Amino acid sequence: MNSYKKPERIEIVYFSGTGSTRQVADEFAVQLKGHGISVGFSELKQSNTLLKALKCRDTDMLILIYPVYALNAPKPIHQFITGLSKTKSCTAAVFSVSGGGEISPNTACRLHCIHRLEKKGYRVTYEKMIVMPSNFAMATPDELAIRLLQVLPSKVELICRDLLRGKIRRPKPILFDQFLSVVGELGRTKISSWIFGKHIKANKNCNGCGLCKANCPMGNIKLINRKPVFHSRCALCLKCIYRCPKGALSPGIGKFIILKDGYPLKKWENQMNDKLPAIDYNSYGYAFSGIVKYLKEDEKR
Repeated sequence: MNSYKKPERIEIVYFSGTGSTRQVADEFAVQLKGHGISVGFSELKQSNTLLKALKCRDTDMLILIYPVYALNAPKPIHQFITGLSKTKSCTAAVFSVSGGGEISPNTACRLHCIHRLEKKGYRVTYEKMIVMPSNFAMATPDELAIRLLQVLPSKVELICRDLLRGKIRRPKPILFDQFLSVVGELGRTKISSWIFGKHIKANKNCNGCGLCKANCPMGNIKLINRKPVFHSRCALCLKCIYRCPKGALSPGIGKFIILKDGYPLKKWENQMNDKLPAIDYNSYGYAFSGIVKYLKEDEKR
């Protein structure tokens, strides 16, 4: 006998840097509310990382959404899970957001997060990668970036239908990717916090507006004499660099990861209603194969 009960309240908790994951979380909230679900909605920031006000006894399902950093969840997601109370009745779903898609080496990027939730007693029933334009190292071609934004509502709609009817989705990650995920988790703490984050510098274009400090989700930036000073809590979200109105910030190390032309999410959003010419998916190499696979799945329906 099937004892599944449709959730009445779902809590969405997400971490976002340059904005793509925020779009994904917003779309989940819209779709679930359209199905008559009561939705809680919380963004993880340094000021509320543990979200102590979240009482999971008041919710039927927890949805975690985060960008993939070093083949894993960002540190604030792990901090949040650590602060959760144990449960015996709450289910959970985990969604990673990547510019590369569900291909190696990304297939184990939700594993550590899921294991932490299970130790807290959560029953993780669903996990999936959602693909959005990349802000890291290699820019997504405009036509693919726009198409990713266009298909987001239909992708999330199908997922929400799965969640509300109790479908189980737990794909098995590639074994070697599991090893890489462990290496990435160990290396990220050192690289992002102690090397990359502390070596971001402001050039002469900086006008001391303080926008970087105000927007930093980790509280990693202080203004001293109207100049930003960076500390060791960086999550490598790149929000400060891409959103600086003067283009005044740059890393002292790891410059190759910053896109030369920035991260034009707003430009792509403004073109979402444009009709794109047919995309020749065969013209893209392995670097974009995860995006191509993701888009082809949508076009088959």
